[in-house]
Amino acid sequence: MNPIRATFALQLTLGLACGGALPALATESGVDNIGPGTDGFFVLPLEVDSLPDHMVAFNLYYNHYKARKFNISSLGGELPDVEIESTAVVPRIDYLSPLRVAGGRAGIYIAQPWIKQEVSVFGLHDTREGMGDTTISPIVLWDMGKHLTLAAAVEITVPTGEYSTDRLANTSNNFYTYKPLFSFTWLPTEDTEVSMKSTYSFNRKNKDTDYRSGQIFHFDYSASYRVTDNLRLGLNGYYLKQTTDDKQYGRTVQFAGQDVDDGVRGQVFAIGPALHFTFLKYASAEIRWAKEFDVENRPEGEMLWAKISIPFAF
Repeated sequence: MNPIRATFALQLTLGLACGGALPALATESGVDNIGPGTDGFFVLPLEVDSLPDHMVAFNLYYNHYKARKFNISSLGGELPDVEIESTAVVPRIDYLSPLRVAGGRAGIYIAQPWIKQEVSVFGLHDTREGMGDTTISPIVLWDMGKHLTLAAAVEITVPTGEYSTDRLANTSNNFYTYKPLFSFTWLPTEDTEVSMKSTYSFNRKNKDTDYRSGQIFHFDYSASYRVTDNLRLGLNGYYLKQTTDDKQYGRTVQFAGQDVDDGVRGQVFAIGPALHFTFLKYASAEIRWAKEFDVENRPEGEMLWAKISIPFAF
């Protein structure tokens, strides 16, 4: 469920702009299969043990991301003349079963994004749209009482979108990602809600570029206050920190033949306002915006998410 960022073709463009030196540089390191900020209010349902045996939720996400900055430590900071714009529509189906695993209820979800990607760099421009990479995950939810639900999952992102090394814009990252995940939704009081989803990404190699992005720790967070029975206002955002170096051809990436002292490790923190509205008793809609700060080796921009969720039993 990721808004795809600039990929290997941006690396190629950077290499040409730097006199032919072709580093594996702040391109695939700026790419992830996370989709930071995807999940906001009420990441999990409450009182899951009291829900019907077979529950399905249809979720429809809309994402828009725009960045006019690209921070690359190896170039001394911000890269000029870069604009990245990504729009994604992501249907996701959740299923909660009566099957018990480790005391919790087992389920599964699958997401298939449609993505439009626009990239401009050094006067070059490319646009591409189509189906993105598919994410599927088994999940187990634990009912910890009326005010707390915990969950653990393993997300698997499969490179089913379109990818080409000679394109600036792609709808796939062209590598598999495996993400152990922990999340919770907690009501500290009757009027307040706190949710968080944390992941740790293990990225496989991009077979077309021999580039392997480093491992990434990430979490989405939200906190809301109930203004009326149907309306909540709050804050949301995300944090991402790459923990291992990017590698290409079996070694830590280089720039202009020189070692990169930070391994092109990405980092970003984002925060912004959000609104959550319930209707038809259990259905909900939300809209969330976040601005990115403290960015390293990634695009820096603004993220907008909207979501509609409609659960039903059968």
